[in-house]
Amino acid sequence: MRYKVIGPPGTGKTKTLLDEVDKYIAKGVPLNRIGYFAFTRNAANEARDRFLKKNKDLTEKDTLYFKTLHSLAFHNLGLNQDNVMNELHYKAIGETCGIQINYASYESNSWNGIFSSNSEYLNLINLARVRRIDTLHQFDLNEHLSKVERNKLDAIDKEINNYKKTYGLIDFTDMLDKFLKNGTVKGKLDVIFVDEAQDLSKIQWDMLEKIEKENDADVWIAGDDDQAIFGWAGADVMSFIEWKATEVPLQQSKRVPSEIQKGALSIVGRIEEHRLEKKYYPKKEKGQIIEVIRIADIDMSKGSWLILARTNSLLKEIPKMLKQKGLFFKTSDDKNSISKNLYEDIAYWDKMKAGKKIPEIVEQRILERIKSKKPDFRLTWYNAFNNESSSKIDYLRVLLANKEKINKTPRITISTIHSAKGSEATNVVLFLNETTNTMKAASKSRSKKNEEYRVWYVAVTRSMQNLFLIKNNNKRKEFIIWVHTKNK
Repeated sequence: MRYKVIGPPGTGKTKTLLDEVDKYIAKGVPLNRIGYFAFTRNAANEARDRFLKKNKDLTEKDTLYFKTLHSLAFHNLGLNQDNVMNELHYKAIGETCGIQINYASYESNSWNGIFSSNSEYLNLINLARVRRIDTLHQFDLNEHLSKVERNKLDAIDKEINNYKKTYGLIDFTDMLDKFLKNGTVKGKLDVIFVDEAQDLSKIQWDMLEKIEKENDADVWIAGDDDQAIFGWAGADVMSFIEWKATEVPLQQSKRVPSEIQKGALSIVGRIEEHRLEKKYYPKKEKGQIIEVIRIADIDMSKGSWLILARTNSLLKEIPKMLKQKGLFFKTSDDKNSISKNLYEDIAYWDKMKAGKKIPEIVEQRILERIKSKKPDFRLTWYNAFNNESSSKIDYLRVLLANKEKINKTPRITISTIHSAKGSEATNVVLFLNETTNTMKAASKSRSKKNEEYRVWYVAVTRSMQNLFLIKNNNKRKEFIIWVHTKNK
């Protein structure tokens, strides 16, 4: 049997899938015969953690198949990290082919297989492969590539293949290709769950079909075509839309308040292609849409916050501002502004001063910080920890004065819109500087323009209460007009 859970933002798609996992277990299906796959490793880990929180008698070792499809292929093919192409390899290829490669990565930390590079050549080659079409055919479909030469594209494609063969390397797409040809799930899966299915590429849909057929399994997928924002990386939203199954509609948002939901619908209603019709009800709270000139004018001393922009370039100065205000935060690469170890060591320093016994590993860590085997307990922590920069010490002292909780999950996150997908916060701050430019760039392609609408729709619907729109000038940005269209 096939089931398709369709739900707008905040309607509980992941919860629905996890509830179904529990039902299959109650029917006697062993957990090692249940596959739960998500588009990103973070999403797979979150689902696993939520499952284990409800099933306290189980551990991570029991959740063998809570992973990404790339991770499934990687482990089942018996690969290791040394087998996988990295940035240095692509730079070497760039030197051979006469193209400048500043960065090139498959985002290996997230295991979602999304390729990102400054080279249009590399991006186009990867796009063709995940779509399972010929590279030159993909070139012919991309009419607006300004810096790509057809013959050079073909030569670079061949060089990449030769390089991988010479050094015995594969990339993330090769993992899926190899699994499609020779891979199999160890054991048997009775049921398969796929979260955020609208983001799957053609090659991932083919892999899902292979697993479904070989295991004769029930399949549950969950997603929302209106949140399909990875088309540039090969996501095949039409496969999600056209996938035949018993539909399970979710309609009630537990996240998005009414005023913000109206603005969101105004944006997504501009999409000019086939969409799945769906009912979408906001939560009872009204919420607020607030226009602001400067982010520095927003009081972020309480509550959870997402600070979002279309690209990282608009976010470069935000960490400096937050540090000046004495606020604890993390960036989209999951790095906290202060490590939990440093904060804990401060508390342990005071315990050492009081003559209390502390864990040996912590004591060793503190001795490394003070660069001495004989602690001088006449000193305060900020004078004793002399291997830390004065700026970090000053920042930490302000954090403590502000009574900020320094833990694993800061209440403020700085992120691009794409990286924030699946996240939520009481307050969302959204930079609008790039709306006009990105829409202008996408206007020559209907599919790209539609995806831009989806990107901003995703951004707006992260908010649980307040949406702050940063204009950076007194002009009403095009985006603000979109948001307020149905509010008048």
